Amino acid sequence: MMTICRNCFIFFFDYFAAKKKRCTFVGRLMFASLISSMPMYICTFWCVLLLLDVAEKRQTAKKRLLAYMAAAALLYMGHCVYFNRLTGLLPVSDTVYVTMNLAVFPLYYIYLKELTEPEWNHRWQWLLLAPAVVVGLTVGLLYWLMSPAETTLFVDSYLYRDDSHALSGVGWWLATVHRGAKAVFALLVVFVLFMGFRKIRKYEQVLEQNYADTDDKRLPLVKVVLWLFVVTSFISFLANVLGRNSFADSPWLLLVPSTVFSVLQFLLGYAGYRQQFTVRDLLRELDITAPESDTVTESSSESQHTVLDELPRQIADVVSSDRLFLQPNLKITDVADLLHTNRTYVSRVLKEEMGTTFADFINRQRIEYACQLMEQQPQLPASEVARLSGFSSQSSFYRNYKHYMGHAPKDNLLAP
Repeated sequence: MMTICRNCFIFFFDYFAAKKKRCTFVGRLMFASLISSMPMYICTFWCVLLLLDVAEKRQTAKKRLLAYMAAAALLYMGHCVYFNRLTGLLPVSDTVYVTMNLAVFPLYYIYLKELTEPEWNHRWQWLLLAPAVVVGLTVGLLYWLMSPAETTLFVDSYLYRDDSHALSGVGWWLATVHRGAKAVFALLVVFVLFMGFRKIRKYEQVLEQNYADTDDKRLPLVKVVLWLFVVTSFISFLANVLGRNSFADSPWLLLVPSTVFSVLQFLLGYAGYRQQFTVRDLLRELDITAPESDTVTESSSESQHTVLDELPRQIADVVSSDRLFLQPNLKITDVADLLHTNRTYVSRVLKEEMGTTFADFINRQRIEYACQLMEQQPQLPASEVARLSGFSSQSSFYRNYKHYMGHAPKDNLLAP
């Protein structure tokens, strides 16, 4: 009887232990699947929203962002196949992954160019995407040339263990192309980040030269995302150096890059979806169809220089005496029209003769007026001071006040 009870106990113990082990294994697989697919779901979500938005508004910049999000979704789909060990799909998914890995940064740079440049040579976009196309076709061709046994050896040895010693022939060449793709990826990251910040800065300089109120026209969220790109690019580069195999056996280790990439893609999609104002809207608002002529002909050079010499005084007079700076959403073309000249001359005089930009020139006078208001009527709330001083929003007033005065306006209002 004791023997029977002992055997029953051992049977049930082994049964429940095996069941618990199976549940743990299944739970681990489900957790790994969720973690690896999270960035893909987020990119797909923004693809759907952007597709609906593009169908309604047909904005070129949104189309470029949609292309980026679609490429990112395919990239993270390759991650899902790899980390869930769907080895039968790896020849196709790895080809897509390598291609999209080299395409996402150039596609985002193309989106930035659409936001910040009115006219640019679209042939450059094909040049930027050339490495992705060439490497992707090469990887796909090499997979096609390998036998099933060579493919299995490559997947097991290189993709999951980062060991190329057992490889030869086509498999060795495929591993070499993979390593080369990592180097190309690093170069693309550096190029896109460097040029991306330059594009944004140049765009903001154009805003400051033409608008007094720039807050609703800037690219603050895009700039934040680009800074996040710096962090995630480092993580991407590190992951490329370490190899995806480093994360393949540890869902908890995979959680770190997956969460970072998910947050980045969500913020990037949010920033792009919310961004409505682009350089094309700037040109349309200023009624610029072509660059204004800034050349001085020989016959009229003397009169032209006389006009330019007089412009600093005229600009200061018309803005101050007429209190033009109190007008919300003031544009440089408004001043140019009053002076019967063009915005190019006004902008050049402000920059070269007066050492300032249009936004700085106007907002400095607004803050001086705001200080007078707060001194004369200390009971006025900051929101009313902002409105009366010509600012389009209270946040714009706070930002400019702190920039010129060195502290927030409430410090001034609360001072004894």
